[in-house]
Amino acid sequence: MTIDRLDPETGLFLVKKIGVSDTDARLARREVDLGSATRLRRGVFTTAERWRSIDPGQRYLDRIRAVVETRKYDPVVSHQSAAALWGIPLGSPWPHAVHVLARPASHARSKNGVLVHRSEFAWEEIVEIDGVLVTSPARTLLDLARTVSFADAVVALDHALNPDRADPRVLLYAEELSESLARVASARGLVRARRAIDFARPNAANPGESLSRVSIFELGFPDPALQTRHPNPRGGWYFTDHEWLAFMVIGEFDGKGKYLKEEYLRGRSPGEVVYEEKIREDHLRAEGFTVVRWGWAELTERAVLRRILRKAGLPIIR
Repeated sequence: MTIDRLDPETGLFLVKKIGVSDTDARLARREVDLGSATRLRRGVFTTAERWRSIDPGQRYLDRIRAVVETRKYDPVVSHQSAAALWGIPLGSPWPHAVHVLARPASHARSKNGVLVHRSEFAWEEIVEIDGVLVTSPARTLLDLARTVSFADAVVALDHALNPDRADPRVLLYAEELSESLARVASARGLVRARRAIDFARPNAANPGESLSRVSIFELGFPDPALQTRHPNPRGGWYFTDHEWLAFMVIGEFDGKGKYLKEEYLRGRSPGEVVYEEKIREDHLRAEGFTVVRWGWAELTERAVLRRILRKAGLPIIR
């Protein structure tokens, strides 16, 4: 499948697109058999090379677009799929199924990679993004908070409440979400949604920090303060991920991105970042703090995180 046959905006080849002949469609299917093309859905293809080069998030966006382009009627994208379109992260990997909203009386069924949620909605809760109908950020977050895991909901809510992270179109305040939740007619999932909204904070810097806070809470440790400011002796300030001043403990989440992604490296080498982190930690220890670190592996194996925090001197209070 040559690159000039792909839609320049989506990177997809649509069989039903105006100007595509039966011969083009047959060639696309043949290229799938030959391994040079990838079929996302009946009538939707992309090049195998492009598919290999994009990350899981972009692949999920492609699947969403493929569903939208092949449904008989314009679907309303919702839940995890709406989060992907709005750039709202989750704690779990993106699902394979595409989530859509339908009225309770709808005959639409979940099948062929499409998960239908039957629920009432007002058209004021629906927004168009690049020709795709999607639930508004507030409706998306409430749908997530009512249906997904506590950890996933907190990651999404933390993102949307943080003015430094959220797209301006997504940025919300906890009061807005609480007011919207109070207007929800169905009682399904209200208690779990309220719990997630009450737990969410506007100053978690990334999903790893949000998931860390969930783990810390569920392990029974005291709630930490987030992004506490400390003076940098060389000028400026340090901000700690998690801090327990009463116990003089600082906890730092270290994701790989800190040492690999350009947005964090800012022109520095990974070695330079590690060295700067050591200096920073030395300064914090000089204030009398115990500094401990963990990463994704420790969030997966909570027993390890529990040992790290207990050894640092934190008590279990729940």
